[in-house]
Amino acid sequence: MASASYMEDLTCSICLTIFTDPVSLLCGHSFCRECITNSLSIKDQCPQCRTTVPKEEKYLPTNHILKSLADKAKEAEKIKREQGDGTTGVSESLCPEHEEKLKLICETDQQLACVICRDGEKHDGHKFKPIREAATSLRRELEKGMRHLPDDINAIESLANMQREEITKTHVMSQQLMTQISSQFEEMHQFLRQREEEIKNELKEKEREAVEEMTEKLQAMDLALSESRELQVKMTAAMEICDSVKFLQSWTEVNNMLTPECLFRPRANDLQVVRTSLSLGPYESHLQFFVWKEMLQVVKPRAELLSLKRENTDVTVSDDRRSLLCAPKRGQSQSVSAYFNIGQSEDIDRNPLTVCWY
Repeated sequence: MASASYMEDLTCSICLTIFTDPVSLLCGHSFCRECITNSLSIKDQCPQCRTTVPKEEKYLPTNHILKSLADKAKEAEKIKREQGDGTTGVSESLCPEHEEKLKLICETDQQLACVICRDGEKHDGHKFKPIREAATSLRRELEKGMRHLPDDINAIESLANMQREEITKTHVMSQQLMTQISSQFEEMHQFLRQREEEIKNELKEKEREAVEEMTEKLQAMDLALSESRELQVKMTAAMEICDSVKFLQSWTEVNNMLTPECLFRPRANDLQVVRTSLSLGPYESHLQFFVWKEMLQVVKPRAELLSLKRENTDVTVSDDRRSLLCAPKRGQSQSVSAYFNIGQSEDIDRNPLTVCWY
C-alpha cells in the first residue's frame, strides 16, 4: 500500500482527493482535469503558485504516469477499506458517514470532515481548513498553552495550601477563644453560665459559617487543580500523537468544542483565598465588663428599710423608713444630713440615708 507521504503527492490540491484524469501545468503543478478546468474558467492562474496560465495551455494532455499511480493508489485505498470492513467496520481515517478519507476539519463545529461533508447541508456556510494546516496551527497553540499550565497548577496548589493554613488557624483561634470564655464564666453564677453558652453558640455559628465558606473555596480549588492536572495529562498524550488525523481526532473528542485559548485560560486568577478573623466584638477583650453590665439588667437593687431593734429616745425613724432622726446633744444646734448607699444601686441618690441631728 502507498505510504502517507506518497498518498499526499497523488492528491489534488483543489478537491483534496486522489487524482482523477490528472494533468500538469507548465509551472509543474498537477490537478484533476475537471478541477483545473473549472478553476481556469474563473481565473487564469495556477491555484497553487498563482502563475498565469496562457490560453493556449488550457487544453492539457493527461499525465499518464500520475494517472497510473493514482489508479494504483485508489486500488490500494479500496483494498484497505475492504480489509477494514472485515475487521473493525470503518477505518479511523475515513468519514463514518460517507466512507471518504478525512482531509478537512470544520472549524465551526470542530469536527473532522471529508469533501462530501464540506458540500453537504449540515456544514452549509461553515469554515473549513485542511487537516495538515489545522494540525500545525493547533499544535502551536497547544504548545503555547502548555507552557503556562504548570505555572497555573503551582499557583492553585499554593492557594490551596494557604487556604488549609487559614482553616487550621481559624480552628486554633476558635479553641483559644473557647478557653478564654470558659475561664471567665467559671467566676460567675447561673446567669453567667447561661450567657456563656449563648456566646459560645454565637462563636460556633461564626466559626461554622467561616469554615463553610473557606471549605467551599478549597473545594473549588481542588476541583480546578484536578481538572488542570487532567488537562495536562490529556494534552501531553495528545502531543505525542504524530499522525495529524489521529491527533485532530483525539483533540476534537476531548476538548468539548473549546478553543485552546479558552481551555488554557489561567484558572488561578479566578480563585482567591478566603481569610477570616473570628471575633466576639466587645466581648472578646472586655467580656467581664460587658457581661457585668448585662447583669445589672437582671439584678435589681432593693431599698433597705430602716428599723430600730431597741428603743432609743434620741433616735427615731422617718415615716418613709429611709431616714434616722437624731436629737442633738447638748451644745449642738445644727442639723446634719448624710447620704449612704443602701443595697447595690447604680445611683446613690436612689436610696439615700438621711441622718439628722437636732
